[in-house]
Amino acid sequence: MSAGSLARRASGLLLGSVLALLLLLALAVPAAYFSLNYGARAAALQTKAEVKAELVTQLISRSPQLWRYEEIRLLALIQRMPLELEDEHAVIYASDGAVVVESRHELAPPLLLRSVPLFDAGQPAGRIEMRASLRQLWGETALVALGALLTASGVLGVLLNLRRANRRIATEMRDTQERARVTLHSIGDAVLTTDAQARIDYMNPVAERLLQWPLDEARSRPLAEVCSLVDERSMQPMPTLVPRAIAEGMFCPFTGRDVALLRRDGSSIAIEDSAAPIRDGEGRIVGSVMVFRDVTATRRMAQRISWAATHDALTGLANRREFETRLDQALKAGGESGRSLVVACMDLDCFKIVNDSCGHAAGDLLLKEVAELLRSRLRESDTLARVGGDEFSLLLDGCSMERARLIAADLVAAVHQHRFIWEGRAFTVGVSIGLAAAETELQSRNELLACADTACFAAKEQGRNRVCVFQSSDADMQQRRAAVGWAARLQSALEEDRFLLYYQPYLPLGDTQADEGLHIELLLRLREADGTLVLPTVFLPAAERYNIMPAIDRWVIGTMLARYRSLEQALGAAPLTCSINLSATSINAEGTLDFIREQLERHQLPAGAICLEITETAAIHNLRAATVFMQAGRAMGLRFALDDFGVGSSSLAYLKALPVDYLKIDGSFTRNIATDPIDRAMAETINRVGHIMGLRTVGEYAESDAVIGELRQLGVDFAQGFAYREPQPLPLFTPDERVRLS
Repeated sequence: MSAGSLARRASGLLLGSVLALLLLLALAVPAAYFSLNYGARAAALQTKAEVKAELVTQLISRSPQLWRYEEIRLLALIQRMPLELEDEHAVIYASDGAVVVESRHELAPPLLLRSVPLFDAGQPAGRIEMRASLRQLWGETALVALGALLTASGVLGVLLNLRRANRRIATEMRDTQERARVTLHSIGDAVLTTDAQARIDYMNPVAERLLQWPLDEARSRPLAEVCSLVDERSMQPMPTLVPRAIAEGMFCPFTGRDVALLRRDGSSIAIEDSAAPIRDGEGRIVGSVMVFRDVTATRRMAQRISWAATHDALTGLANRREFETRLDQALKAGGESGRSLVVACMDLDCFKIVNDSCGHAAGDLLLKEVAELLRSRLRESDTLARVGGDEFSLLLDGCSMERARLIAADLVAAVHQHRFIWEGRAFTVGVSIGLAAAETELQSRNELLACADTACFAAKEQGRNRVCVFQSSDADMQQRRAAVGWAARLQSALEEDRFLLYYQPYLPLGDTQADEGLHIELLLRLREADGTLVLPTVFLPAAERYNIMPAIDRWVIGTMLARYRSLEQALGAAPLTCSINLSATSINAEGTLDFIREQLERHQLPAGAICLEITETAAIHNLRAATVFMQAGRAMGLRFALDDFGVGSSSLAYLKALPVDYLKIDGSFTRNIATDPIDRAMAETINRVGHIMGLRTVGEYAESDAVIGELRQLGVDFAQGFAYREPQPLPLFTPDERVRLS
């Protein structure tokens, strides 16, 4: 073969080689270019979709019910985190396929689509789709193909263009990763990620600060080594939610447990945590993310609020509500197990002296000292509570009455030996304690407390500073317990206006007395819910004991003064004098005189229309207060009668100090005046002394004509009793209330 043919063959081979190369470039390079760019674009789009999905999933976990309606926030997330390009379009779909929000870019086909699911507590909540236009990529591929066909230089240009495109894609990916990093660094929650074996992979600065571990040291370490959780109450170790999230492949929200994080320096903080799995593009779990926040301040505030709701702010003891709750629980447990239970009601003696003489600051300090003294002598299982001003209650669960007596006696001795010092003055106080045991499983909390309160009242009546045990067989105890029930019934009667007024007139025993008009005494009755009438001797002791008498007395005074004019017309008597019994507690109660003055000014009654009856015993026991009260009342036009005179001690000696108008001779002298010469002599003496002092005299309990005759012979001014007139309902009441006592 000649050299020329060889040259042509070589030239042909070269041409063929060039043509083959050009053909290869025309086919392979554009294909390679498109494939590489498509894959890079798809990866970038997938990364963006995953980052956006993670941010939206966090939003869903914080607002699982409302996230679909936060359109502005969702639109900001899909447009800026990471930044959405002009040729990209994002859409968020709910689980039912409805569009929640989408960006507004219009894309030209063909399109590239990537979708990432959204989760709520591990359950699918929707998906996010990222779309990108491939029109630019197709144009670039055509140019590459054209360049490859034209010249070899086009191949170089294509390669350079490919290099530039790869750099652009890499830059976009780096920008996307940087945006994700800045986002995680900016949020207030601690975020860390792990691999599938729960080894630390990443922590944001908040997590580094809370854990006190820098990322460089913590990376690749087991999560349990870096993040140690304990139960805040028991301080027992607790696992994180990460292993569960990886094992179950679902989001694990905060469970409400009291979790504390043990930090590297040994301190602890209260946290709320959650965890979720991380999946790759094929759905395989490749790691997890744990999110937690410091809630120490919030949890401490909740604990303080809870403590304040169940404790007394002054002493730190349980309050009444907490005591009753624990008592209910103990009664229920005791009924099931048969365990014994004793309740103690304690009332400080002489506390009022300290409080009144030294002020409330001293009283508060005394209460705190006594509370600490009592608490120091009780078992951990006992519940001590402050239930009133100077009243305490004690629950002795699992304690026999014999043991309870010893504990109570020790408390009485400890309080009595305690010396309270205030501004150089020393005070001694005591405590009266009433004990009651739960006798049956059916006994209620109120019944048990009423029994203990009854026993406490008995301890005070027996001399104070002692222990008294409630005995169901004791008639006196039963009477006191009934008084406790009467307190609630009397309050209801006041609220429901079920008190009635009766009256009993005086019988004038001389001609001059008859000219003074009609004089009546008002008598109180209580109408029960079933319509039966109750005499005051039944309920007044309870009213006195539980300080309800001032309210009852005010009701009587207000009612009588408001109806005085109508009563005067109905009885056809003018002038009319109405006697009203006033209790000792009302005399000493603050505001009684002001109330009477206000009622008198409102109704404009004539002077002497109202006469207040005060028992001799009440007047003598608080002579100074009674005298001041009477003097103020007389200045307002009131008259006063000394009731039950003759039964008190040193009656005649004290009579000169009391500014009274009437002297009522006690029925113990007048009842047998016709047959007993001693009673007659006593009545005669009282009547004579009263007349010497210028007082009108009234003989009570005039139950026979013989008694009335003797009183008239002695010169007594008035007689009052069944022999003259039985008590009648006031004519101002409705007909159904005109009931005679049987």
